[in-house]
Amino acid sequence: MTEIRRRLRISLAAIRQVLLNPDLRRLEIAWTLSIAAQWALIVALLVYAYDLGGAFGVGLLGLARTLPTLVGVPLATTLGDRQSRTRVLVGIYLTALASAVVAAVALALDAGLLAILAIAAVNAIATAAIRPLQNAIIPGLAHSPEELVAANVASSTGEGIGLLVGPGFGGLLLAFGTPVVAVAGAVGMGLATVAVTQIRPDRRVRDRRVPGRTPASANPTERRPPGVLAGFRALRTMPTVLLFFAVMGVQPLVRGILTVLIVVASIELLGLGDPGVGLLNAAIGLGGIVGALGTILLVGRHRLALTVLCALVVWGIPISIIGLAPFAWVAVAAMVVVGVANAVLDVAGFTTLQRIIPNDVRSSALGVFEGEMAAMAAIGGVLAPVLVSAFGIAGALVVTGAILPVAVLITARGVLKADDIALVPERQLELLRGVAMFAPLSMSAIEELAGSLHPIAFAPKELLMRAGDVGDRFILIDTGTVEVEIEGSPVRTIGPGGSCGEIALLRGIPRTATVRATSDVTAFGLSGPDFIAAVA
Repeated sequence: MTEIRRRLRISLAAIRQVLLNPDLRRLEIAWTLSIAAQWALIVALLVYAYDLGGAFGVGLLGLARTLPTLVGVPLATTLGDRQSRTRVLVGIYLTALASAVVAAVALALDAGLLAILAIAAVNAIATAAIRPLQNAIIPGLAHSPEELVAANVASSTGEGIGLLVGPGFGGLLLAFGTPVVAVAGAVGMGLATVAVTQIRPDRRVRDRRVPGRTPASANPTERRPPGVLAGFRALRTMPTVLLFFAVMGVQPLVRGILTVLIVVASIELLGLGDPGVGLLNAAIGLGGIVGALGTILLVGRHRLALTVLCALVVWGIPISIIGLAPFAWVAVAAMVVVGVANAVLDVAGFTTLQRIIPNDVRSSALGVFEGEMAAMAAIGGVLAPVLVSAFGIAGALVVTGAILPVAVLITARGVLKADDIALVPERQLELLRGVAMFAPLSMSAIEELAGSLHPIAFAPKELLMRAGDVGDRFILIDTGTVEVEIEGSPVRTIGPGGSCGEIALLRGIPRTATVRATSDVTAFGLSGPDFIAAVA
């Protein structure tokens, strides 16, 4: 219980920091509104597609919403590594808003399935690009690993709220027709766009060094602006990230199948009719809120790969249970559990990806991942009618639910290695965060600094620096004590957590004092150029 209370204190403090961070707060508000708006529109499109083409029409809609994102999302997110990510995100929101308005008009005019599929494709590209850009932006707005996880908890909570409100409200509005639902979605997306325009443009930070990988920007003379294929090029050097992408990519495959099965099962198996489509999707949203509250306990945890694998297993099992016990209340309860697992998967999975993908290709790589998710969802949409035809609705649910547990069994050993490259030097981070001049730095920047520190040691009476010498580095004391002398007289003692050497670097002058170890000292050094780049 003591450990749980300690984690809760850390978690609540980190969440408070997220709420006090105006840019993170606006980002989370926009995300929540966009999810609600997106799912209200999806409910309208799903029902319209089913009315015109049955399960086949729903499958076509799934293809239209997923296949174009394979190209569109990587292209859009690549811009985030070349320009201000927040400005690119605003453009994406404006595109999503415009497509939602056009969809509402098309539904009102009964434009037909072909027109709806085209509009859904544009909307899908825009809404799918939001997540990777947001996940690339968050590390540059957070100021600590705890705040990063807390921001992801807030994102997961927002997604849960959006999934509850959007489909639920959309299902209620279906009584007034699909155009009314689409109008509600457009209004929500408009409010989200207003919120995201208030975020300050992000500042560029350099590539964070990843253990075991030589960053593309390691040699300044070889730095090139990321291109369309930057994410693919970067991933070739990160096999563990690729495996992590692979296993997490199975979840959208199952989600794509489930999107179709929810419609078919609600109308033909569970007796819930059209409103059941909104109800079952809303149940996932409710579970997402519950799960997000539970993920608060993940704040402060640094090994999250096992949590990802467990969440994937729990994501699949409830779907099989619906097939084995096809009752409405079982289906609703199962979708709540799926929502809980989805929240945990989002927080643990995306936090791990944010930690293991270097900043200079983060938008591009996450765009590739979003494209992969879209591809898998598209395959799921095509596979769903095949499964229904081969096994019946109940049998298709059982088979679908078994996919994720099998994928976890196959990949578990390799996926767990992600924690090894995600771990950041905690002691170095702690020391850097204790230096007042580094306090304004984002988590991405301070992690980069931690990777730039090099360990050094001094014996008793050994000099750390001498007055009059050229200032070449900044020193952080880890253990032991040192004495500062000016003109031969001791003036102060520095202990663990203290630092020295900044005056000569900041002013561009020779050392102003002599610093001598008074005991065995372990410390970390930061080169002059890295120090100046950080404080600038």
